[in-house]
Amino acid sequence: MIISKTKYNATEAEIKELFSFHKIGNVTDITALGCGEFNAAYKVSCDNGNSYALKIAPPESAKVLTYENNMMKSEVFWYSQMHEKTDILCPKVYVSDFSKQIIKSNCFIMELMEGKLIWEAGITEKDYEDIQKQKISMLTKIHRISNDGFGYIQTGLEPSWYEALKKMALNLVNDCKALGYDTLDGEKFVSLIDKHEKILRAVPCRMVNFDFWDSNILYNTATKKICWIDPERGFWGDPVADFITFVPGQKAPLSTKKYVLDAYNETAQEKIFLTEETEIRYELAVCYLALIEEVEKYVRYEPDNPTYIRNATDSKEMFEMAFKLL
Repeated sequence: MIISKTKYNATEAEIKELFSFHKIGNVTDITALGCGEFNAAYKVSCDNGNSYALKIAPPESAKVLTYENNMMKSEVFWYSQMHEKTDILCPKVYVSDFSKQIIKSNCFIMELMEGKLIWEAGITEKDYEDIQKQKISMLTKIHRISNDGFGYIQTGLEPSWYEALKKMALNLVNDCKALGYDTLDGEKFVSLIDKHEKILRAVPCRMVNFDFWDSNILYNTATKKICWIDPERGFWGDPVADFITFVPGQKAPLSTKKYVLDAYNETAQEKIFLTEETEIRYELAVCYLALIEEVEKYVRYEPDNPTYIRNATDSKEMFEMAFKLL
C-alpha cells in the first residue's frame, strides 16, 4: 500500500462496527487493498462467505485540493451512471455511508471484483492489445452519456467547457498559493484557456473519466475481460481529455495516438477526428493534468518521496510539451 498523507487509517473495530451496523455480515478478515494514492481501501471478508471492498475517503483533518472535497460522493455517482446507462463491468455499490458516525470519514462498501492489476496478471502482448481495445470501447460508452452542465459535481457545474475548465484551473492555482507556492505554469495555462475560449465553448458535454490508467482496471485471466474501478476523478466535460492515458502517454501529443482515435471511431456515436482544434482541446486537458500533478504533491507527499519527485518531473514535461503546441 502506497504511503500518502491523505489516507485514512481505519481500525479493525471501526470496520467491524460499520459492517455490523449495515447488516452486511460479521467481519472475519481485513486486508489492505490497492496501490491508490488518495483513498484507503480494504478487502473485508465476512462469515456469510462473501468478501467486499471498503473504500474510505481522507479524514477531515487531511489537506486536500478544492476539487477533491466530497469526491467520494462523486465516485458513487459515476458508478451509478455506468451501471444505469452502459453495460460496462464495474463494482456494484452496496452501502454508502457519509454520516461519519462510525468511520469518521465518507466511505462505501462495494462488490469485490475478480481480477488482477495488469502487471500482476502475466499477460501476453496480444492480451495487452485486447485490453486496450476493451478500454477504448468503454470510452465510447461513457461518452454517450451527456449533461447540460460542465465540470465537477462536487464544486458546481458551469454552462460551458470554457467556464468549467477555467474554474478548475483557477481552483488549483489558488490551492497552490494557499499552500505557500506559486505556479507560473498554472497561470500561463489559465491565459491559454482564455486564448482558446471560442473552441472551448463549442465542446460537447460528456461523461469524462480522466483517470483511465491501467492501474484503474482489473483483468480477469479466465474471462479475459476487464473491470473498471476508481472513477472518482470523473467530470462533465470534453471527451478528448480521456485519450491522455493511452500509449505513448500524457507527455505525447494527440497526433501520436491516431491508432486510438481510429479504434474509437469504429464504434463511437460521435466520432473524434484529429484536427488542429481537437489537438488544442487535448493539449489544454494535458495542461490541466500537469497542474493537478504539480499541486497535489504538496498535500500528499514529503519532498523526498519518490512520488513527489515523479509528480514534479511529469508536470514539468507535460507543460513543456503542451505549451509548444498551444
